[in-house]
Order: sequence, then structure tokens, then C-alpha cells
Amino acid sequence: MDAAAALAAAEAAKSAGDIAAGLAAAEAARAAGAGWPAERLLAFFRFRSGALGAVVEHGVKALPLAATAPPDERFDFLRTLAVAAMEGGRFDVALPAAEQALALVQGGSNHGRLALALNALACCFERMGDPWQAERMMVDALVAARASDETHPLLATLNNLVAVEIGMFHLMRDAATPEVARAPLERALPHALEATRYIGETDPFVACFVTGNLGEVLLHLGRLDDARRALGDAFVQAERIGARANTQHMAYALAELDLADGRPDAAWSRLNGVLAESSLADVRATQLRVHHALWRCARALGRSDDALQHLEQYLRLERERSLEQLRSQSELFVTRAENEQARHESRRDQLTQLGNRREAELRWPQLLDDARARGTPLAVALADLDHFKRINDRFGHAVGDQVLVALAGILRDNTRHADLVARMGGEEFLLVLPDTPTERAREVCERLRQRVAAWDWERIAPGLDVTLSVGLTAAPPFDAAALTARADAALYRAKAAGRDRVVVAL
Repeated sequence: MDAAAALAAAEAAKSAGDIAAGLAAAEAARAAGAGWPAERLLAFFRFRSGALGAVVEHGVKALPLAATAPPDERFDFLRTLAVAAMEGGRFDVALPAAEQALALVQGGSNHGRLALALNALACCFERMGDPWQAERMMVDALVAARASDETHPLLATLNNLVAVEIGMFHLMRDAATPEVARAPLERALPHALEATRYIGETDPFVACFVTGNLGEVLLHLGRLDDARRALGDAFVQAERIGARANTQHMAYALAELDLADGRPDAAWSRLNGVLAESSLADVRATQLRVHHALWRCARALGRSDDALQHLEQYLRLERERSLEQLRSQSELFVTRAENEQARHESRRDQLTQLGNRREAELRWPQLLDDARARGTPLAVALADLDHFKRINDRFGHAVGDQVLVALAGILRDNTRHADLVARMGGEEFLLVLPDTPTERAREVCERLRQRVAAWDWERIAPGLDVTLSVGLTAAPPFDAAALTARADAALYRAKAAGRDRVVVAL
């Protein structure tokens, strides 16, 4: 088979979800000298087959080829490499790959790709033993995914958020009270249930992960009958499509179900079968959980020597993970503080240094929830520069940018730290003022309008004059969309009435 025919066969197998045929065709394409297209498909099929070690080994060698690939293909390759490497504990490979994938999409308008990049980086942190940092990043990813018009980023983000919260449970199950350890599972359940709504829109590989994660959440929440159905379905589906890594993980989860059912002998047999599977070496998290489960099985069966052996294996793997985390963070300067800074930058408007739309989407729901819970007032305003297009047309976009920066300074200087002030796009700004009655909010907005009108705009350009129109409303309702619509209607009335004024929604 020549290179072109092999690549065509691999692409056809990819569309059909045939992992075995796709892997064979991609390997044939590589042998025929197909170069980057073959490497890209090999990474895809090896990942899905569970040969994660091979993804990392050959993926690192293929990085120079990836550097010259189209951005979308490079992004997918880096993300696959990152996930495969972090599953095997190769954080020295995983973190740089995830960061490069994120760098490719940061600052762009593709919310779906941003969500997927944040997914990869967050999962690295979870596998390194820091699910709290991972969960914060996954919440950011979920905001981006919901802003996308694609199903896959949302499904992947919901599913990975569930996986992160399951990981948090496992990390805390021996070190916290049952209530504290159970909390991430309770957060995970609605995400897992939401993810199942999209199973019909995805391929079987992703579907078995979604079903399996739901089964694990139900299992550890004690809903054993529901868990048995979900885990059984996921196991059968993983076996059918040849997803070895997921098959082994589902076998482990079914062993946990045996333990919960009071059948440690069945669990012992099943877990030893998982341990004998060679592909388990590529998946560090499953190794950890298998040894932990075997330790509990051995204790229940009165096998003291075996219990000690598996506990030692579990602790050794946990130590290796911690050391790898420290070494990777030291070598790559990936610290929690740096990551928080990166998260902060992604929520900041680069021109005005105010919050951006993403910052608003993250903070506004919490401000609404707090106001509803405490019964306190909350005001919302949309502020818009008057005739901004004329300013750009007459004075140029450089002057327009200076106007936006100056306005941002006025807004910042005349609001509180607790207020949300964000540039929503163009010349429109959002203000959310907690603990602020309507009349007080009107005074704040009127002061802002007057400060804008009185500012010395000619220091930017002779003849420049700038005014501001504001639409103001207040909760209730405690609904962001409804409040935005009301503030926007009031802003429209301010514009229609002659601009340079504050109008309160009726």
C-alpha cells in the first residue's frame, strides 16, 4: 500500500471509529514515508488504543515535524501528547506540550479550542496531585466551552471536570472526613449527568469515558445499582472498540463495585487481572487506584502480607508522582503563582487592563448568587461611548484606543474594588455594583458620566470631545440575561433621547 492509499484508509477508519484498522493503516503510511500526516494519525490511533507510552515515545520525536504543521493539526497533536504523557507520569513532556497548545489559542476567538487547551493543562495538574488547581482551571474551561457553538469542547470539558473531581475524591478518601471527601463527587454528579445528554452527538470512544465517569461517581456516592449499569455499559463499549486503557480502568471500577457489594474475593480476582495487563504501565492513575483497592481487598480477606505489599506499592507510586511534580514544576517554572497569573491574564482586556467578557462570565454569577442569598441590592449598568465610530473615523484608531484606555481609568478610579467593571467588546462596558440600591447606583453612574464629559480629551487630540451614555437596572430578577436585556434597553433609550445621559430601566 502506497503512502496516499494508507493515509486515505487511516482517515476512513478514523471517521468510522475503527481503532484497529486505523492504527494498521497509519503504521503503513508511516512505513511508506508519509511524514507528518502519518505521525498525526499514529498519535491519534495509539492514544485511542491505549498505547500511551508509544504516543509519548514517538510523539516527542515528531515534535519538529509538528512545528511546521498547520495550527489546528499542531494543536490537536500537542494536546494528545500532553494527555498521553501525563497519564504515564511524564510531566516533563506533558506540561510543555499543554502550555504550547494553550499558547496557540490564547488571545484568539475560538472558545472551543481554548476550552480544550485548558482541559489538557488542568488534567496535568490533577494527575500531578493538585486537583484543586485543576478544578479552578476546569471551571474557566467550562465558561469558554459554553461560549462555543460546538458540542465537543463542552462534552470534553464536562467529562474532564468530572474526572478531576473523581481524582480529588481519591486523593482525600484516606485523609479527610467522609463528608469532605464526598463533596467533590456531589459537585461532579450534575456535570456527569449533563455530559450524558451529549453522548448521541459524539463517537463511541468519548461516550464510553462519559458513561464510565458517571458510573464511578454513582459508585462512590453509594448508588450501586445505577453504577453497575453505567460501568457495565462502559466496559462493554470500551472492549468493543478496542480502547484498552479504558477497558482496564472500567475493570478496576467494577472491582470497586465488587468491594462495595461485600465481595472482596471477586474484586481480588478482577484487580489481579487488571494488574497483569501490560498496558496498565502507561496509566499511572489507574495503577495507583488498583494498588489501593488491592490493599483494601487483602485486608478484607485477611491476607496481611499481600495487604502490606500493595500498600507499599501504592505509597511508592504516590511518592514518585510527588517527586515528578516537584521536578517538573522546578524545571519548567510552573508554579501555582505563575499559573494564577496566567489565569488572571486570560481574564483581562489587553488594551484597557479591565476585566474582559470572560471575567464577567466568571464573576457575575457569583455576585448574583451572593445578592440573592443575602437579600442585598445589586445594580447593573451598561455604559457606551457616544459616537465612537466617528471618533475612529475622524481621529484614527490609535486615538480611539487612547480614548478607551482613558475611559477605563475613569471607570476604575470611580468604582470600588468589589465592583465588577469589564469591557464587553468595542466601546461597551459592564458595571455590576453589589450592595448598591438603585438610587445610589444612579449617583455612581451620573458621576461617571460627568467625569467623562469634563475630562480633558484634547490632551489626546485637538478637537476631541467624548461623552458617555448609561443604561441602569437592578436585581431582582437575579438572572444575568434578564438584567443585561433590561440594561441594554435603558441604554438604547439613553441613546435615543440624545446621548450623554443615564437612563434607569422601567
